[in-house]
This record gives sequence, C-alpha cells and structure tokens, in this order.
Amino acid sequence: MPSLILHVDESLDYIFKKLDVNLIEKNITDIIINELDAEKDNCQIIWVQSKIFNSNYKLYGEIKFREKKSRDVNKRESCLKKIGDILKNEFNVFVRLRAFSIKEAYITALDLKD
Repeated sequence: MPSLILHVDESLDYIFKKLDVNLIEKNITDIIINELDAEKDNCQIIWVQSKIFNSNYKLYGEIKFREKKSRDVNKRESCLKKIGDILKNEFNVFVRLRAFSIKEAYITALDLKD
C-alpha cells in the first residue's frame, strides 16, 4: 500500500521534463521496499503538478502506508531522508516530506483490474 504523492510546484515544470522520471521512481520504489518492508506491486508514486504559494518548499510529499511492527520510527525517518535526498538533488529545491501510518482496521480499498 505505500503510496507517495508528490506535489511539484509548476515553476519546476522545465526541470521535471528534463529528468528521467522512471529512474527516479525506480530508486524511490527501491527505498520504500527496503526501508518499509513493502512489496513492489503495492507501491505507488503519484506526481501532481501544483501551485505552491508562500512556501520555500517547492516539492511536497506525503507517503501513506499500513502500520507494521517493522515500520518503526527509525525506518520511517530513514525512508523519508533517503527519498528527500534524491528529490533535493534532482530538483535542487527545498523538499518537505511527511509520513502517515494507517491501521489496517480502518482501511477500505478497491482494486479494479481487467
């Protein structure tokens, strides 16, 4: 379930178009798999072009995942730090990331496939 939503300020559009987004996503997915003990098929990265007002952080991200014993505070912090380092280096901007763990008892989900 780990789902990372990245809000990228529209002023970074020219950088975004030059980047190898597939490689960035692969590297971030590898971090999520290793740090949060996640399965590759359950990882999602969603890029959202945004207009960020009054903030020095032009890239904002939220990662949500099901709570697990193996996903302790140190693992979550390490995951955010590693993802943040990649994004900061690629975009050369300040990055703000947040992590939210969700108890499975409160999740209702639906996956539609062909």
